Amino acid sequence: MRPLGFSTGALAKGDFRTGVALQRTKPSLRAIELSALRDHELRPLISGLGQLDLSHFTYVSIHAPSKLTTLSEREAFSILHEAPPTWPIIVHPELMPTPSLWKGLGRRVCLENMDNRKINGRTLREMRQLFEWLPEAEFCLDLAHARQIDPTMATAIKMAQEFSGRLRQLHVSEIGRYGEHLPLSALAIYAFQLVARFIRSDCAVIIESVIEPDGMDREIRKSASLFDSATVPERSLEAALALTA
Repeated sequence: MRPLGFSTGALAKGDFRTGVALQRTKPSLRAIELSALRDHELRPLISGLGQLDLSHFTYVSIHAPSKLTTLSEREAFSILHEAPPTWPIIVHPELMPTPSLWKGLGRRVCLENMDNRKINGRTLREMRQLFEWLPEAEFCLDLAHARQIDPTMATAIKMAQEFSGRLRQLHVSEIGRYGEHLPLSALAIYAFQLVARFIRSDCAVIIESVIEPDGMDREIRKSASLFDSATVPERSLEAALALTA
């Protein structure tokens, strides 16, 4: 079964404990991403891992800070190095101006493709270059970022195919004009279903849609529908509209 869950930051910004607790109330959620998007959140997250009950989850990852303001690159690397060695660490390319440093994490580094606010990691060519620098790194395909860069989803499909052996995690959400992660729209669901057939069944799906707790079930259904309807694209837009009505 494909592991599905939320990023803790999508449910409780800056409060990973609440993000974990909310997901433990949903038996179907077996994946979780522990988010430390702001660098001041990273040390408390890593220090608090021993107090978290994560036994409910079969897949756990950590999202590294999206940018550094209070930590240096080396400090962030050192803190992340303390995380359990089997957990993928989702990293934005801009966090690692010194790729040789991050080679020390090997396949624990899980590079995420970027949106149009960034200067690297947006296209197939740019991702290829990053994997040349970090040949052991794995891949987190953010479908919202990919759709913003190429609304046809051709780039996302090519990334899913070319980097299939590295693909460890999928990010799903709608994306706003300022890069904010929003609940899935019907058009986003339709677009993502075009890619879903190329995603391996063992790839974890992490929902990044920022929602209130009472909206969790609806976003779970919408995210699961990406794969339920992936084999019938001619009917998927109608199905997506019904889900978002």
